[in-house]
Amino acid sequence: MNKVHWAEHTLRDEYFQEMMEELRGVELNKIAMSEYDQVNVRENAYMTLRALENVENYLNGLVAQKIIEEKRIKIL
Repeated sequence: MNKVHWAEHTLRDEYFQEMMEELRGVELNKIAMSEYDQVNVRENAYMTLRALENVENYLNGLVAQKIIEEKRIKIL
């Protein structure tokens, strides 16, 4: 199994999707439940949300690159 197949499988995996949703929810809850003066808590939660987004974007990028290469081969 190469990286692309792994990325496709991971993105479709319901447990992975559920886990990512739970992790996002935890961080959003930290933001929502933080006190006014807890700027650090909100900043850390925001950075964690961006890290989760980067993981998903990386996986989506691997899959997209495969699609782009397939279409490029068909054109040539």
